Amino acid sequence: MDLSFSPEDEEYRIRLRAWLEKHQAELAGAAGLMQGGGSANILDAIGMAREWQRSLYEAGYVGLSWPKEYGGQEATLTQQVICSEELSRSNTPPLINTIGLTILGPTLVQHGTEDQKRRFLPKILTAEELWCQGFSEPGAGSDLAALRTRAEQDGDTFFVNGQKVWTSMAPIADWCFLLVRTDPSAPKREGISYLLCDMHTPGITVRPLRNAAGGIHFSEVFLEDVRIPATNLVGELHGGWSIARSTLGHERSGLSGVLSLETNLIRLWRTAGTLQRGDGVALDDPTLRRELAQRWIELEGLRHLGFRTLTAQIAGREPGASASVGKLFAAELRSRIAGTALKVEGSLAQVAKRSPHAVDRGRWHAAYFDAIGHSIGGGTAQIQRNTIAERVLGLPRSVPDELVKGGGPGE
Repeated sequence: MDLSFSPEDEEYRIRLRAWLEKHQAELAGAAGLMQGGGSANILDAIGMAREWQRSLYEAGYVGLSWPKEYGGQEATLTQQVICSEELSRSNTPPLINTIGLTILGPTLVQHGTEDQKRRFLPKILTAEELWCQGFSEPGAGSDLAALRTRAEQDGDTFFVNGQKVWTSMAPIADWCFLLVRTDPSAPKREGISYLLCDMHTPGITVRPLRNAAGGIHFSEVFLEDVRIPATNLVGELHGGWSIARSTLGHERSGLSGVLSLETNLIRLWRTAGTLQRGDGVALDDPTLRRELAQRWIELEGLRHLGFRTLTAQIAGREPGASASVGKLFAAELRSRIAGTALKVEGSLAQVAKRSPHAVDRGRWHAAYFDAIGHSIGGGTAQIQRNTIAERVLGLPRSVPDELVKGGGPGE
């Protein structure tokens, strides 16, 4: 494992830090508006988020891995990591089009037609068009191949009927990439296609869902006779399952999650050092100090796991199922950090998020419930453990292949 960066990489880091320092006022304005909350400024916040992503793109810090012919930077893997680190440490607002940038964009680069690449990729980079992901359904979450949303082709048009759920960004998205069943008589993995759907098409109804933490981060989406041009089919008809696996691979790869967890842990440590507890502060409790130190040790373990994956990628090796190890560990660490935060708060952990007595405006109360979702989204913890057992540890399947009809959950 190589933990060093080249002189060229360090020069790249210096240039990025200088750009961020120059744009501190713009950055602070975007962060303040986007974190302000309330429905009155939601449109302003979305507009500001689009402008912030466009500014980053014009400076050369969006689409780092994408080919230059489609507006990308073709940056090295180490430069991509450095960019993520510096943006996180500068507390920049998150990019509003993350789903398009990290999931759909790389999928189109790999599987899309030339027309699809030139039509969609530039507007993903500039946040002119926002994207959401239409994979999960009420009866097909972990067992994604059991999806039932139907698409029937009539000439040059698909007519789509069904329901999607847990769709992040759906209320503000312009487009959605959908998995649909186009051959109901085929084995469940072989009758699925991958479509790009304009969210402004008649027949689409979006209903936001409020989560346990009180936020609205995802929605259910209903599709009734939604017309999608056949030119929006990605890959071959009935060939969507292999593309979906590629899409999920983009979602789970890299050092994702490490830097945001580091930011959270630093903030929690500071909270523990200032929150009154008896005659002192929470950090005076030796049990809490040991637990916070343990969380930091675990974070460093996750970071080095990411560097091991990065080293393999630089050497030209695919990370493969080891990405599942990082995804699982990151989700569990997020949950443990949130649990430690509630211990730091003590009796105040029971205070409602909107109470004036809530610590950090209820941040940790919300984080505790949000952490549960991270163990489900992008592949449940149980599915990740199966993948690790079979493909990393080489353990046998719990059910022999000849007894499996249609495959196991999440495959």
